[in-house]
Amino acid sequence: MTNESTFIEPIDVTSLGSYVFCKRAGVIAYKQQGLDPDSEEAPRVPNLSYLPDFSIEELRERFEAELPPFLRFTAASLCGLVAVWLIARFVSVSLSFLILIAILFLIWKALSDGLLLLSIIAELAKYKNASPAVLSPTATEPVEVMWYELVKAGFKPIKPRGRFEDQDLNLTGHPWRLLQSTDGVRIPVLNYNGENFQVRDSHVMRLALYSHLCKVCMRGSSSDWGILLDVKTKRCFAIPIDDKLRLNATLKLDFFSKVLADDRENKKTPIPVLTPCENCRFGKPRPFVPGKSETVFFAGAISAFPQDGRDGKLVHSDCGDKFEWLPPHRYWQSDE
Repeated sequence: MTNESTFIEPIDVTSLGSYVFCKRAGVIAYKQQGLDPDSEEAPRVPNLSYLPDFSIEELRERFEAELPPFLRFTAASLCGLVAVWLIARFVSVSLSFLILIAILFLIWKALSDGLLLLSIIAELAKYKNASPAVLSPTATEPVEVMWYELVKAGFKPIKPRGRFEDQDLNLTGHPWRLLQSTDGVRIPVLNYNGENFQVRDSHVMRLALYSHLCKVCMRGSSSDWGILLDVKTKRCFAIPIDDKLRLNATLKLDFFSKVLADDRENKKTPIPVLTPCENCRFGKPRPFVPGKSETVFFAGAISAFPQDGRDGKLVHSDCGDKFEWLPPHRYWQSDE
């Protein structure tokens, strides 16, 4: 295995979330910080690529921008179809078929733009019918709300332009979005892309640290909530965050820092005691291809620790390479 740099890079909030899930996952996430700058971005939902910020203003602007070309393509398509019908009836069926092929792009563009506009109208209707969310200051448990209920309550979604940092904690982070109000409230938002939408400890710890960073980097702002958003359904869990929770998160960060310090001294991080490995992306085997499938950290690539896969071909994983073991991923439990 190659020597690793002793440079102590600030811990990203996402790495702390991985650490809460599994210590070994946390170590790997830390060592891969910065290699995938878009890892926090939500995947584009089909026909909803116009919603990068889930913003009503952007929806309206996009509708106004898409309507004129839709009308032009629709008019051109209708004129073309009329021409095809007339030529087929009075001139030549084969010639009309050739003309129909020529205008298929116009028809396709009119249909796709029409579906886009209908999707925007549906989203605007959801916003119009939403009731403003009320986040009680006395809440102690997560509250389920819809995204547009938060927007209707006066919160504006923005994408932070830069990273937040707390040098005292050696902590850095970039929330996926912030919900902000005119009275100084800043609510960090996490996107959720998987199945079985639910709040986990790793989500709570990440939101608590983002809340801490908001208060540190945006002097005078209030940040006593965090939002976990399912980007497919726009269901949300609003999670109350107080000083006790922020303190708990910073204690987790301190424990994580000690694990990373041990790793720098080549002390093996303990094997997880429960079963976080089954669906862990770091333990998922991939085909071993020399020179192409290496596990890469910000300090460089490390040597592979290949195993015989189910089909007899060599496979390896990030976690297997780093800790030289066979993570019990569900890959090994199935013949699929």
